[in-house]
Amino acid sequence: MDCPVRSGKHRIEYNPDVLSGIPRQQLEEVLKAEAIRILLKHPYERKPDLCGPRAISAASNVTLSDNYTFQFHTLERPGDFGLESGHSYEWYSYKIEDLIPDDGDSEGPSRDLCELWEEDDLAADSINEAIVNARDWGTIPLRLAETIIASTKARIDWRSVFSGFRASILSSKRDLTRMRPSRRFGFEQMGSRRRFITRLLVAVDVSGSISVKTLSHFYGVVGSAFKYGFEAVDVVQFDSCISKAYSLKRAAAHIEIVGRGGTSFDDPIQYAFDKNYDGLLILTDGDAPEPRIPEGFKTKIMWVCENRECYDRHHDWMEKYGRVCTMILP
Repeated sequence: MDCPVRSGKHRIEYNPDVLSGIPRQQLEEVLKAEAIRILLKHPYERKPDLCGPRAISAASNVTLSDNYTFQFHTLERPGDFGLESGHSYEWYSYKIEDLIPDDGDSEGPSRDLCELWEEDDLAADSINEAIVNARDWGTIPLRLAETIIASTKARIDWRSVFSGFRASILSSKRDLTRMRPSRRFGFEQMGSRRRFITRLLVAVDVSGSISVKTLSHFYGVVGSAFKYGFEAVDVVQFDSCISKAYSLKRAAAHIEIVGRGGTSFDDPIQYAFDKNYDGLLILTDGDAPEPRIPEGFKTKIMWVCENRECYDRHHDWMEKYGRVCTMILP
């Protein structure tokens, strides 16, 4: 491999020939960079779909350099790509992919750096546990520590959502790619990946009973959809009525919350009906009257409860109108 150090698949690999000529201070920062990369779970959880190795590797480096100052180890910075600071790893991945699209034949350090990266829930959960239990961040600055903590935000099992909505409403675009091998023939033939183009509406409960921490978790769920190939997600914020409606094509770094009043599910359900959405996710604590369902309503509903306690209180009536799940919390 051409990169000095890389991680993934529960191990750290290094190239002794490359490292032999590196001064000790630089070596320390190379190892520190890889440790931070692991804490952010780039090798295990946060691999944006439809982005090639060059974009993923560069975005990971940009995220590190944007949050931590390396004196002896040189990493790409946002300005190297004409990008602004302060964004997420996923945001940088998509932006850099647009700037330097991967043709599937890239070689060298960028491909080697992320060669071992793959989704691994067990590794990600283990890292999250270490982050949650951390008491001393040493020389890591507060901003970076906050970024690491934010990487443990909640998500949902989108595969469960897919099975709940069923193939009848989940359409997708199939792209051939050499980034993924064919399951049957390996790298001898091109594999494929799918981009979901289902019209999905996510309704976020922003009523007064929802804490700021829970809202952060809710939007962690929204952002996690893009890792699974969704091209866009339409979002409405609601309390007693819809307070804001917009469309996201990338995970958002900053969200303005409008609402914080009482709760009614009627407006988001009516909105999904009027706009003829295929699926509706409602992120909520469930503390509201049962909804009125319009006549002829065919949109599939998935209720996403704030926690297990919320699920236990409300799943009986929620299941009258759709499927129910809880967030996966760190």
